[in-house]
Amino acid sequence: MTVWDILRLRIAGPATIVRFLAYLPHFLRLFYRLMNDGRVSLLTKAVPVLGLLLLLSPPFVRLGLIPIVGQLDAILVIALALKLFVWLCPPDVVREHVAQIAHGA
Repeated sequence: MTVWDILRLRIAGPATIVRFLAYLPHFLRLFYRLMNDGRVSLLTKAVPVLGLLLLLSPPFVRLGLIPIVGQLDAILVIALALKLFVWLCPPDVVREHVAQIAHGA
């Protein structure tokens, strides 16, 4: 499932959800490795932190009280922040960590 699927409000089928859940631990491992890698700039590492701060800001917390819309906003902010973080990381560093994760390291 991509961010664009969420924006288009496309309902994901069971196969898509299962694939997403299967790759989620790998993505979380990649995220953790990139956050701890010294080759990734501090500015890039600030992107997920700023996304989290946005989720905790008072106007956003008030939006969370609206059923469905508040939860979709939070999912969208998290997805965009994490996607932007990985996109801003140096590609060779991302490839290196993905290869290590794929080989079980």
